[in-house]
Amino acid sequence: MYVAYTKTDHPELSLIFGEGFLQDHAGHIISEPHIALVELIANAYDAGATRVDVRWPSELGQQFSIRDNGSGMTLVEFEKRWKTLCYNRLNEQGAGVTSPNRAVKNRRAFGRSGKGRHAAFCFADVYEVESSKNGSHFEMRVERTDGGVAPFRCVLDLESATGGHGTEIRALVSKNLISSPDVRELLGSKFAVDPSFQIFLNDDLVQLLELEGLHTAEVIVPAVGTLGIHRIDSELQDRTSQLRGITWWVNKRMVGSPSWEGLDGEGAYLDGRTSLAKRYSFVIEADVLEKQVKADWTGFRAGARFNAVREAVHREVVASLNEIQSASRKERKRAALAQTRENLRDLPVIAQNTVATFVEQVQERCPTLSERDLFRTADIFAKMERARSGFDLLKQIQECSPDDIDTWNAIMQKWTASNAQLVLNELGQRLRLIERLQHLVDSVKADELHDLQPLFERGLWMFGPEYDAVDFYSNQYLATIVRRSLGGEERQLLNRRPDFVAFPDRSIGVYSAGAYDDVGEFSGIKQILVIELKKGGFELTQKELDQARDYAKELYKSADVKPYTKSVVYVLGATNEDRLGDATYNDGTIKVIPMLYTTLLDRAHSRTFNLQRRLEQAGFANAVDEQVTEVLAYAEDQPLAGLEAALK
Repeated sequence: MYVAYTKTDHPELSLIFGEGFLQDHAGHIISEPHIALVELIANAYDAGATRVDVRWPSELGQQFSIRDNGSGMTLVEFEKRWKTLCYNRLNEQGAGVTSPNRAVKNRRAFGRSGKGRHAAFCFADVYEVESSKNGSHFEMRVERTDGGVAPFRCVLDLESATGGHGTEIRALVSKNLISSPDVRELLGSKFAVDPSFQIFLNDDLVQLLELEGLHTAEVIVPAVGTLGIHRIDSELQDRTSQLRGITWWVNKRMVGSPSWEGLDGEGAYLDGRTSLAKRYSFVIEADVLEKQVKADWTGFRAGARFNAVREAVHREVVASLNEIQSASRKERKRAALAQTRENLRDLPVIAQNTVATFVEQVQERCPTLSERDLFRTADIFAKMERARSGFDLLKQIQECSPDDIDTWNAIMQKWTASNAQLVLNELGQRLRLIERLQHLVDSVKADELHDLQPLFERGLWMFGPEYDAVDFYSNQYLATIVRRSLGGEERQLLNRRPDFVAFPDRSIGVYSAGAYDDVGEFSGIKQILVIELKKGGFELTQKELDQARDYAKELYKSADVKPYTKSVVYVLGATNEDRLGDATYNDGTIKVIPMLYTTLLDRAHSRTFNLQRRLEQAGFANAVDEQVTEVLAYAEDQPLAGLEAALK
């Protein structure tokens, strides 16, 4: 029965919090001690503190405390900020920092959502807050609950009138204790870039030059002086790039604000959203620019002296970032080249290397370029390389020796450009096929095998001169018959392409030449050629030949295949068992030929006048860029190692 309630029948329902609410709400802030500590210190930074004293224990059960000289809180402010879930600092207090300390100027706050106030729960389920502001003072105990009407409760222990300002948070550490050296390195790598914010750990000042993750270089600027450039690696990737980037110091005082904005005026060094931007930072000690600092310390006055320093710093920062990003840039380069691999395949080696070099230079000059735009840029440049002709011709002629120019003159007197292009293109395609076959002989990767099979439609010349004279074409219908005859292996099929059959260890292509009557009408199939490629390292046995015989017999069930139709089946492998030879069946109409890849390669070299070997001996075997080689070694539909991560 449905019962309708009115507003007076039933009181308004109260919210009930589950036991895991706070964990879901605050996340890593209350589970990861490194993140929790940064959040607690960031709260002091946002309060305008110039000094924070951290007491950190060496054992569980001992007390930790974080005390700052910031603006503090009144009891009313505490209750609003602590009891408001997802407290919006920007709306309530703004993005800037209000401080009772005169040394704090132009400081931007870390806080946004107010979740950082829960960080003490990372170390204990109960902590205490003591704060003073505007003549008032209070002490509050904050306890985590098991859920119910609130995820935590606040109990007031003391309220009084007193002077001073600042806040202290303390608790007995019951979990997630990390060592004091780790605390020093963590806080120093994040906050030491701002000299107006000092952190004392167990009474010892945390100083920039004492950090382990510090790389320091001295740079001499002619006619100016010496600079100290410090690169800080915090290892921990922060939630934001706040206090990250390039920070200028003059006489141990910060000039302006940390930023990744480029010193050369051509954009940022790093995108602030990236993991690198949230991990690394640079501090430039430039006491030599004392007289160039603006009166409000927001920057430097322009001039020859500052420009010389800026240029020197720019070079050092770029070199340092290139060193850091060498591995990630290689992955991005490989990913970008993969996006245009079909264009790369058609380019000569020198053009492939040009594209690869271009991608490297784009990454160096435009470090904030998105991966999508980098991929588009690489693709456009590769297409431009394919379209280049006239400029390259002039360049090649300019670089020719006098003897080469005479040779070109003799060639052009006997050949038109179109005829020479036709011949050279055909030779080039055949030489590229030979090169890929050489790689296939030892490769055990089936995808490379499948990538090669479609090329055999134009590579039948390797099997004999008769296949140059007769028009053989891929026969999709006959390939379907072969696929059906191997139906027991249907589950292993790797493709649904109609022109060839692909299995994990082999691929099969079927080609045919038509027969025609006296009036030129098609009268059936005159000859069938079947090419079965085994993956690299495969040994041919009688079993493979018998299987080839069986599917060749099935082809005669086609209406276009006549009893007199001749079928030749080549089965290619790396090695073969002893005494394995050619065999004929079906009254001599079917011939199965086992052949080694090395034998086919020898035939191919012979039919191309050994040009590949002669060109290599003449020094025309240009070294291909490493990433280009890797990209082109994979089939179009096969992901590169590490590529998926690079594309994210």
